[in-house]
Amino acid sequence: MPAKNIETCPKMIHLDSFYRERVRRFADEEALLARREAWLAWLRLLFFASGIAGGVYVGSFGRGAGIAVAAVCMIAFLLCVKKHVGVIERRKEAERLKIINRYEMNSLNGDDSPFPSGEQYIDPEHPSTSDLDIFGAYSVFRHVNRTTSPSGSYLLAQWLSRPAPVTEIERRQQAVKELAGMVDWRQQMQAVGLKYKDTAEALPGFLLWLRGEPVLSGRRRLLWMVRVLPWATLCATAAAMAGWLPATWLWLPVIAHLAIAAATLRQVNTLHRQMSNKVDFIGVYAEIIAPVAATDFSSPCMTALRQVFIDNDAPGQIRALRNRIKRLDYRLNLMYAPVNLLFFFDFKHLVWLERWRAASGAAVSKWFDAIAAIEALSGFANLSFNHPQWAMPEIRDGDCTIEAVQMGHPLIVEKERVCNDFSAGGKGQITIVTGSNMSGKSTFLRSIGVNMTLALAGAPVCAERFAAGHCLIYTCMRIADHLEERTSSFYAELKRLKSLIDLTRHGERVFFLLDEILRGTNSRDRQTGSVALIRQLIRQQASGVIATHDLALGELEKELPGHIRNAHFDVQIDGENMAFDYRLYDGICTTLNASILMKKIGIEI
Repeated sequence: MPAKNIETCPKMIHLDSFYRERVRRFADEEALLARREAWLAWLRLLFFASGIAGGVYVGSFGRGAGIAVAAVCMIAFLLCVKKHVGVIERRKEAERLKIINRYEMNSLNGDDSPFPSGEQYIDPEHPSTSDLDIFGAYSVFRHVNRTTSPSGSYLLAQWLSRPAPVTEIERRQQAVKELAGMVDWRQQMQAVGLKYKDTAEALPGFLLWLRGEPVLSGRRRLLWMVRVLPWATLCATAAAMAGWLPATWLWLPVIAHLAIAAATLRQVNTLHRQMSNKVDFIGVYAEIIAPVAATDFSSPCMTALRQVFIDNDAPGQIRALRNRIKRLDYRLNLMYAPVNLLFFFDFKHLVWLERWRAASGAAVSKWFDAIAAIEALSGFANLSFNHPQWAMPEIRDGDCTIEAVQMGHPLIVEKERVCNDFSAGGKGQITIVTGSNMSGKSTFLRSIGVNMTLALAGAPVCAERFAAGHCLIYTCMRIADHLEERTSSFYAELKRLKSLIDLTRHGERVFFLLDEILRGTNSRDRQTGSVALIRQLIRQQASGVIATHDLALGELEKELPGHIRNAHFDVQIDGENMAFDYRLYDGICTTLNASILMKKIGIEI
């Protein structure tokens, strides 16, 4: 079926009302199905009791009539059970969709706590993610992430950790635009993932099985015996019953069956331990792959991901694998044991699974990768849908520049967010941002870094318009002591700055964001070192933004015209009262507030 905007939300529709209405709709559906579920539970009990009581009562008048009544009631009971199971699944799905939309409603108001934080991806040595809160409790990852699989979560983390090539960014952007309006489609996939979220632990074992070597499928003589022996045994049994063959001869095929079963028991038991708990795990991929394969997409990225499933008939292959694993579980039924021993079903299941692995195993990793990519893209699309005023950025394969109109921090809720126009960059171009305490310098730097991170991953950004050069983002903002390495915060900062210098020296295109550099030393050394660092970064054609309290650094604009630009955040002071507007202005800040803040905490000045 063609991809279409099943349910869209134009800018004029209030998103909070949109999600609130969906929560109400799915809650009503859940309540209706709950009532139907209770009604069917009583109905199946009624049919079961009627089958027993009616069969006994009617049977007292005639055996055939009693059997007929019992049979009709049992058939009705089984149909009722099937209907009941379906209603239970639909009720649970409505409940999951209700929860999904409630979480989205809360996310609009700044509460992303239900979503995974990505703390496992925090890397203090990364060029930028730690300083920019890409991962963690209050993070970009948590705001964007709607993945339900470990592979989807990992891929999203990778996308937010390193810039994609320009052509790949453009492909992702086209996919995000297409998926943004497909709310029902995206949420259905998310609901399936939540349904099987507890089965994610089965993935390592499944991948281990995929890498295994064949055990029985290559043993031709044994395969021939397994095919022929059951029929030979049945023929021998029929001949013995007809008196054409002595009954004692039946021990020969029985011994042969037992010998083959004993010879393959260890391999079958090993396989069963590996695969018996994979039914639900395989089920999630069957339910996710099917709608993807059935949808005609217009964007090249989604079309290519869909083709991964079509090329090897992934929906059919996954369903067949799931059904075969379910059949393997029949061996746990004692009533099944004699039939299993006669026809070697365990052995045949093992051979089938080995052949499936040989035929489709190589494609499975591609299927997992494609699902992970679709989950990550769905997260970006959800971000775009939830923030229709955000721009899809332009990425230029050139100098490290940034041009932003009404750019704000994505993690600050819209009613509290203050946006600014900003442009900077080019070889050897540095913007020095001064300002008083609490005026917004650090938040502004993070706004730049976070939006560039999103842009270079293929996601929308918090701005009306946004263009940036394709480059590595490098930050030096939060520096802490490393006691285990016996490293002071000052030395840790020097190591961080050395890495920046080395990158720019080797010609890496870097856009840096530095906050209060060299803060761990005295004011004279700090100023001397800061000026020297700025000069060196200009010589090495680096570009970026430096936030500082040191107003003397702003004087470099006169000394290095064309390379240094000054901007500042201001504060309005009325006695001991301060007012911040968080607006970016040209020039050097002239208003300081440290003494007022110190007085407020009781320091007598």
